[in-house]
Amino acid sequence: MGFSINARQSVRRFIVSATKASILTTFMWSAGVAQAATVNIPDTSTGHLSTLQVKTAVKKLHKGRIIYTKRTAKPGFPNCHIVKMITTTGEFKYIRYACTAK
Repeated sequence: MGFSINARQSVRRFIVSATKASILTTFMWSAGVAQAATVNIPDTSTGHLSTLQVKTAVKKLHKGRIIYTKRTAKPGFPNCHIVKMITTTGEFKYIRYACTAK
């Protein structure tokens, strides 16, 4: 008898996808997992900072793409923002903007 055409294609797709996943995992382990750096930028302005102002300031200092920005007000630091970005070299950066003293 044998397999039908659909079953053969399904098995072939499974083997190909499993092989790709195995190769990708091996490559990631050999290349090293992407490193994340943390940068602290002190607050140099007075008054309230909007998220858009923080994004603009971070883009001036660091080249890359901003993934997200989150406002995290802390006692003594009302303008604290956490920015996650990926640089042009592929490195992830967590930037704490206005979360530390001047």
